[in-house]
Amino acid sequence: MRKIRTNLLTPLDADHSQFLPDHVIAWDDAGISTLRPYDPSRDGEAEDRLDCLVLPGLIDAHVHLSQYRIRGRYEPSLLRWLEKHVFPEEARSADTDYAVSLAKEFFRALFAAGTTCSVIYTAPYVQACLAAFQTAGEMGARAFIGMTLMDRNSPSNLAQTTDYAYSTSAELYQRYHQASPLLDYIFTPRFALSCSEELMRKIGSFANAHGAWIQTHLAENKTEVNQVAQMFGVPYTKAYEQLGMLTPHTILAHAIHLAESDMDTLAAYDCRIAHCPDSNFFLKSGEFPYQSLADRKISIGIGSDVAAGTTLSMLYHAKIASYRQSAYSLAPERLFYHITLGNARLLGLDGRIGSLESGKEADLCILRLPPQPVPASDLLSALCFQGHEWPVAETVIAGRTVYRA
Repeated sequence: MRKIRTNLLTPLDADHSQFLPDHVIAWDDAGISTLRPYDPSRDGEAEDRLDCLVLPGLIDAHVHLSQYRIRGRYEPSLLRWLEKHVFPEEARSADTDYAVSLAKEFFRALFAAGTTCSVIYTAPYVQACLAAFQTAGEMGARAFIGMTLMDRNSPSNLAQTTDYAYSTSAELYQRYHQASPLLDYIFTPRFALSCSEELMRKIGSFANAHGAWIQTHLAENKTEVNQVAQMFGVPYTKAYEQLGMLTPHTILAHAIHLAESDMDTLAAYDCRIAHCPDSNFFLKSGEFPYQSLADRKISIGIGSDVAAGTTLSMLYHAKIASYRQSAYSLAPERLFYHITLGNARLLGLDGRIGSLESGKEADLCILRLPPQPVPASDLLSALCFQGHEWPVAETVIAGRTVYRA
């Protein structure tokens, strides 16, 4: 059992949070057992961490492990960036030793950023996916992990056959689904341009039958959107709908260039959206239609989208989510919610993680307070917009410390 005296900040809902100064929090691998104001008669043995602020662990709804080492490689449009930087780098993960080394580096960096749960794409090789699962298990990560699928319009060294892409994914799902309380497999077709109708129809059918998760990209770039319409003869969202890819367990990254009818379709299927503001800005993809999607009660999360996103820090991406809305204002409470309890709800994990509550699993991000005191009324604002001044002191997943500064 670990007990500390510290300061707590937790989301209550999308528009409210609660700051609890000088509180005690206690946990073990069974979860959080104590949350109360500090009482010297009961808590004298508590570890003094009043110089820190404890948050629920941060959650990343969309990240590419295999691209971690190419952050900041500039190219002003998606398709050219994939060809010039992404595909050559992902090809390196065909080598198992490289894939293992990269996975260890990635998870260390993820924990150092205070992230305790993530939704991950690996390179399109089974050995890369296996390396990610093995490393995640050894290091104590909580994650949804998928092998990227590409069976057409892809470089020859990355392309898979349709049968291999589908059957290998089904085998990985059977191997890892429910094998660990912290890890699950997620079907991961890269996007419609690189996946055949047969492959996506098979994935949709399997996912619908088993309640499996799917992650893919949707309407990120105007050129991509136009090419999908030419290839499938219908708009992007309609193509996914016809192939059975839209489910309540489907996470669609970006979703920028959408018609009103597309948004209505996504709402009807209760799909989830991973908003990637830094990536959208980096590749000049466009502005995310936050208000229109939120008005339809569509579940919106935030993802780093490394490597088009330039950092794993979810506090940074919360700030950029606000900056990338030219007219619609995202308050700090909403930003904080999206990278904690909101992302947990998007993943169906809000009963277990995403907020600081007795009985929930102990996924914690412990930050060092800045040297200059911040008034309680401004604390959340300062956290979201000055995240670099709040260094991560410790990261805890399911009660286990996985990073300590």
